[in-house]
Amino acid sequence: MDKDTIDFNKLERELEAAVEADAKYNRENDAKFRAIHQKVASYDEFRDIVLASHLKPLEKKDKINDMKFQQPWNVHADSTPGGKSASERETNQIKTSEKVPSTSHEFSKNWKRLKTSAEKYDFLSFVGVENLEKIFKIEIAFGLLGEIVTALLLNENSNCEFIFNVLETLSRCGRFQLSVEFLSKKESKTISDLFDRVDKEADIDISRVETVKKKYLN
Repeated sequence: MDKDTIDFNKLERELEAAVEADAKYNRENDAKFRAIHQKVASYDEFRDIVLASHLKPLEKKDKINDMKFQQPWNVHADSTPGGKSASERETNQIKTSEKVPSTSHEFSKNWKRLKTSAEKYDFLSFVGVENLEKIFKIEIAFGLLGEIVTALLLNENSNCEFIFNVLETLSRCGRFQLSVEFLSKKESKTISDLFDRVDKEADIDISRVETVKKKYLN
């Protein structure tokens, strides 16, 4: 194919992928806000709502004729020979407290169990900025500031206004400047990149952004 020839099929596929990615982001973001407003009781419930955001409720006309359901006598038993019980399998899954953490220790305990930036970002959304300020009123644990800003940057579905609200809230926490001093060069660069995103994408008063930025980068 001539290098100057436009591949319309490829362009169409890329456009469809971009539209789907955008729809997925909006769908999951709406689900997060909906879960927060519903004041869900646990992080697991919060995640379930987000993960099920693409599902639609069944209508009366919908029928399930070809599916057979079997209820095991012991719901905790594994059907495979030598399989582990459900409770044993859960030890390899992410577990968090059934309520929003109220202390820095509880937050850190749950945070360490999260593996991906997406899980950490969702956990921050579940906790909420108001609770973050209460949790870290006395101090933010050593090294945790860098981990939080890294999670905010690496999550591809991050909301820039939420990012700024988290950064602003943490800047008011106890011993904040001490945490800033112990940031690595890479983590400081991460914060700079976050503020660049906020400047470009978020509709927030510039003077407010600059005030918070100076606390991190001066």
